[in-house]
Amino acid sequence: MFVFILKRVLMAIPIMFVIIALAFFLMRAAPGGPFTSERKLPPEVEANIRAAYDLDKSLPEQFIIYVSKVVRGDFGPSFKYKDFTVNELIARGAPVSLKLGLWAMTLALCIGIPLGTLAALRQNQPTDYSVMAVAMVGITVPPFVVAPLLTLFFGVYWKLLPVAGWNDGALPNMILPVTALSLPYIAYISRLTRGGMIEVLRSNYVRTARAKGLPESVVVRRHAMRAGLMPLVSYLAPALAGIVTGSVVIEQIFNLPGIGRYFVIGALQRDYTLVMGVIILYSALIITLNLISDVIYSVLDPKVKLN
Repeated sequence: MFVFILKRVLMAIPIMFVIIALAFFLMRAAPGGPFTSERKLPPEVEANIRAAYDLDKSLPEQFIIYVSKVVRGDFGPSFKYKDFTVNELIARGAPVSLKLGLWAMTLALCIGIPLGTLAALRQNQPTDYSVMAVAMVGITVPPFVVAPLLTLFFGVYWKLLPVAGWNDGALPNMILPVTALSLPYIAYISRLTRGGMIEVLRSNYVRTARAKGLPESVVVRRHAMRAGLMPLVSYLAPALAGIVTGSVVIEQIFNLPGIGRYFVIGALQRDYTLVMGVIILYSALIITLNLISDVIYSVLDPKVKLN
């Protein structure tokens, strides 16, 4: 297993380099720049600013300078947030996005797995159809539609919960964004769980367990659940990375100071270093969580060998 992990880590280095290169040159290819505005700066002032941020150099030189800083863990200064580095902004936004994403994924697992299992045990029955209908609605209705509706009813009409703000992660402020963020993942998890459980419940070893007279709860919990959740393990790695760093719409709607909000503002204002920092963080999360997913997959399924 150590050799497998070492190989994956070594493979991740050129992958990260390609991601950084693509993001860097695509950002520079976009029209406009971090210091382009309606009010033109005096040429000498703009020249000094560009020199201070190494923007007066050629693109290959800028790329080499940037990569040399990233290797040292320095994402550089933010072009738009004065007196802040990208590292500081990510450090401020990461705990918010991490807490929001982990709670949303926890809620999705706690609801999606039981719903999917119930649908598999009641296949082609009204319970199955109801669960899958709700799951399809959760998949097709995007969060930017669900979030305003939750805000409208629970915040404006009924005045039960706050509609914006973080308040240091207080529970009332988290309920609406966590719910809105978790709904699509609940739908996906329930569908994956249902598909995996249906396949496993038809397998020979589950039939043998039932023939031995084991209670249905024991058959499902001890024999079917472990193999039935295998497709979910592969899905959770990119899903967790996406839910942590990709809650852009939710953070905007509920005015949360997370990474997603910084990413949107940075993209709109051409804050190159801030956008690059978030992209690198997201890519690293994807690669790391996929590696963890493969290791967990091999532990759960003895037939899978890490070569």
